[in-house]
Amino acid sequence: MRDDMARVIVERPRIPAFNSRKGRRRALEDLPTHEGLRRAQSLRGDRKQLNENLAPLRRYLERQVGRPWDKVYAEIAQRLRVDNTVQQHVRDHLRDFVAITPRRQIHDWRASIHSGLWWQLLYVNPMTGLLCRTDLLPEVKARRRTIRHRTPAPIERIQLAKDRELRLIGGLWYEVKLAPLPEPVYRSFNETRKLQLKPYDRKSPIVEIEMKVRRLITPAVQDAASRAMIAAGPETDDEASWRSYRREQPDRCYAIAKRVISRRELRHHGLSNALPAI
Repeated sequence: MRDDMARVIVERPRIPAFNSRKGRRRALEDLPTHEGLRRAQSLRGDRKQLNENLAPLRRYLERQVGRPWDKVYAEIAQRLRVDNTVQQHVRDHLRDFVAITPRRQIHDWRASIHSGLWWQLLYVNPMTGLLCRTDLLPEVKARRRTIRHRTPAPIERIQLAKDRELRLIGGLWYEVKLAPLPEPVYRSFNETRKLQLKPYDRKSPIVEIEMKVRRLITPAVQDAASRAMIAAGPETDDEASWRSYRREQPDRCYAIAKRVISRRELRHHGLSNALPAI
């Protein structure tokens, strides 16, 4: 480990003042009679600044893979002292790259077992005491293979135009004609609701409050593709209802007609029907 690792990681070089020139910038009689040592550098803009460039520390630790962690830490402790604030700051960043006491966490979510590993790039093997790489563990390799060989999701929609798209319905490809949903119309009604007097207190009493509620009066329309009834807007005109409605209907369109595309169109788009086996 290099002796000036703390300086390389924490300190940045001086920023040159490109707009400054050598010599006096002001007349001698205009200079102040008293001036601090740091003021001239502060005015010139070429003072040193602090930074956390942890790349040298990461590269050093990666080169120590396979060595005993005790020896690696002894070399680090020899050059980074505890009584120096800057050097101790660099030692605190060791745990950002090395899991000194790695622990596997087993979680049972919905009757499926998930193994959670540490997030550090390196770890200390508790059996051998050697510094090892996390990405070489068998479970990490198996996870990468699963992601690499994961089959992509099948294509079910192909956009042809703003108002036309190809959609896979029941194993057959259809050309669907789209239209925007009608503008929702709301009407105010006086309703009595039971609400907690203090919403964040479980023991708060429930009171009846009469309030105005804007409810949707626009009738729903039927989607020609799914045969489902689609509302023109949320049931009530409030921010939370609109937020949920936009998640379900991001484009606010519905199908008004559909037709099965021909074999020629299937070949043109590189598609094929997948009828279910009887």
